[in-house]
Amino acid sequence: AAAAAAAVQTPAPAAPAREGAIPEKETDAFPMTGAAQAVPATPAKKKGPSRPFIPALDSTRFFLISYIAVGHFIACCTKNPLALALLSQVNVVVGAFFVLSGYVVAYTCTELGKYEASARIKPAPQFVASRVMGYYPLYLLAQCVFAPVFLFADVTYNGPIAAAWHGLLTTTLSQAWFPAHAELWNAPTWFLSALTFATVCLPFALPAIASWRRRGLKRAMWILTAVSVLAKLAYSYDTNGWFFMEGTMSPRSHPSWLFWNSIRFSPFAALVEILIGCVAARLVMVRECKAEDDPDGVGASDAAKLVLGGSNGLAAQSPAIPALGMAAVIIARAFGWLRLNDALTRGLIFIPLFTAFVMRVHRQTVYADLPNAGRPGYNSFSKALGAKWLTYLGAISFPIYILHGPIGQIFYKRVVAQKLWGKVFTADPWFFPVYLAIVLVAAALTHELFMKNKDVQGWFQAKGRELAALF
Repeated sequence: AAAAAAAVQTPAPAAPAREGAIPEKETDAFPMTGAAQAVPATPAKKKGPSRPFIPALDSTRFFLISYIAVGHFIACCTKNPLALALLSQVNVVVGAFFVLSGYVVAYTCTELGKYEASARIKPAPQFVASRVMGYYPLYLLAQCVFAPVFLFADVTYNGPIAAAWHGLLTTTLSQAWFPAHAELWNAPTWFLSALTFATVCLPFALPAIASWRRRGLKRAMWILTAVSVLAKLAYSYDTNGWFFMEGTMSPRSHPSWLFWNSIRFSPFAALVEILIGCVAARLVMVRECKAEDDPDGVGASDAAKLVLGGSNGLAAQSPAIPALGMAAVIIARAFGWLRLNDALTRGLIFIPLFTAFVMRVHRQTVYADLPNAGRPGYNSFSKALGAKWLTYLGAISFPIYILHGPIGQIFYKRVVAQKLWGKVFTADPWFFPVYLAIVLVAAALTHELFMKNKDVQGWFQAKGRELAALF
């Protein structure tokens, strides 16, 4: 995973900034929303490279959230087993969002060409508040606008006292800490609850990560991956669920749904995946550091290479390769060719592939696309993915993420839909594309009228600074 921009509007020069040059502003990107907050830049003391804008990462956000939004409600329009298997692997794909969040944070909040974190992460309370206020305003707006929908269903099933408690949990973004209730009210927003915990940890983790040389970063990547996979192995072993397809299972058909929830909603597991993204970003960024500062490193042309990260300048190292790999994993599981549960697929295969993808996009954009920007006929995978219409869809991805759940409840949650329409729209499969169109239009309007409203976003940022001052 604030304020007013549609995407991360960082400067995009192909070469380092002039010595002594003072950029008008830099932008601090919010990883989930893709929105940006202008941060006054301090005068450059010496020559150093600038962070280019990587538009393909914005577009990537849209493809991820589109799959997740469809997957959350696909069972409402079809019972076809293959379609459900293809589109219900949300628990696998959501891990990519955590990695992307960490990647963007490390890219914008650690120094390029130096082994240190940016000054913007201090003081920690201000850093955390500014990040949270990047996504909380829209979250709170949806919480208030759709409160009648949430409360009606909650009071009907659980009573007013439990509904009030659930309202407190969700408003304070605490729901991910309660595995049996992580999907209260606006179900997909458990992600923000877990992300908030990770955000609190990041100002204390980033200085260490930024100080690591290539060898330390590689070790950290292996260790973080091992920790992530170990928890998933424990779940698989204890439930004997090695071959589950959890996305198509019901709680009654699972031997321990609560154990599964404790794995997939865990804020600690989310932090590990976010740190994987941070380490991946630094593995690319250390290319700009001086070779003599890393005696254990390698030549500049290979400074960012890691497992599937690829070598610069080779066609075989295109981001398209891991992108196709991710698609192949989803398809292979749907057809039964790859029999591995959601948790292990995510930790062992999908996240490494996605990490390789974002690293390759980063490197292709900075070291191939920008130097060749003026060359007639030049194109690349990252350049195509960074098309303006795709980056706009990436900009409205956060509203899609926030709104698709409540809007879906209006049409597909039985107690709500029966009250509003006298029927549940699961009886009308043709309506599903209409629902998706409604979400897309609502997201675009929300982006234009709320996310880009500088007064609203500025007010929330000011309140965030006041709150941070208490700490």
